[in-house]
Amino acid sequence: MDYLVLKHIAIANANAIAGMTWGFPAVSHFLGFTHALSRKAQQSEHALQLHGCAIICHQHQVHCHRDTPYEPYGFALTRNPLTKEGKTAPIVEEGRMHLTVSLIIECEGLNTASEETCQTQLAYIQQLAQQHKLAGGVITDIAACYLFDDANHKRALRQLLPGFILANASHHLATLNASSPNNALQHWLDFSAIKHACEITQDADGNDTVEWNRVEKPFPGYLVPVQIGYKKIAPTLPAGEVANVRDTQSPVSFVESVYSVAEWIGSPSRIAHLNEVVWRYQYHDPFYVCHTASTTQRSMTSDEAVEFDF
Repeated sequence: MDYLVLKHIAIANANAIAGMTWGFPAVSHFLGFTHALSRKAQQSEHALQLHGCAIICHQHQVHCHRDTPYEPYGFALTRNPLTKEGKTAPIVEEGRMHLTVSLIIECEGLNTASEETCQTQLAYIQQLAQQHKLAGGVITDIAACYLFDDANHKRALRQLLPGFILANASHHLATLNASSPNNALQHWLDFSAIKHACEITQDADGNDTVEWNRVEKPFPGYLVPVQIGYKKIAPTLPAGEVANVRDTQSPVSFVESVYSVAEWIGSPSRIAHLNEVVWRYQYHDPFYVCHTASTTQRSMTSDEAVEFDF
């Protein structure tokens, strides 16, 4: 398996909301973008297949504001374009952001034996990527597309600094859920909430003194809650039975979002193998979720029945 890099993809007005979380697009946006490229690349003369991808974020700017540090953020909303009648459109709350990311994409079919052919294939992928949207935003620039040196992945990752690599950290959430199985939602919220606890002490005169202290997160690291996929909540319906769907040729399932925990890693030296940060789809009815390749391999090679614990 070869890897290619789409370096410094500048995206304008991308979707900043992912289910109940906001601040960065869901992982499924990036895998969907890779899948869309793969479908067209397979039909081209190059016959390339793209699979999972690693996500490195270099810069982001969410379109939001707040008047004081003690108030919650509000999205900066616009009322355009105009309606068909030329009137001002009503406000529909949506989160937008500008961001710059790099993607390391698994690729089959690259002709690495011929430098000229390989460069032609990489130029094709870069041109194809610029014709697509990513996370609902417009791609305004891609700095380069080149072959990733998997044998020296730490050195190759340093070329993408400064930036943070998104890695799967669902094992932290699984550890908490195992200790207290009936408190899964609170465990997930512990990774997103800023908590303070009071400590009451008595001074020399016997008077109570209250001191508020910051409660540390359950595990160290730049841990964040993320949406990683979907769970089917009703039986799958045959194609064409549900009205007003986008694709009338495929069966339809109603789903709810699935959430987990991820970690932003700023140091490539912490990554022992690229599989630790390459995200892939994993399907096991009724779940359709994204995990890093290392997690997927563990579950596929395990003798135990597949049991997701996000």
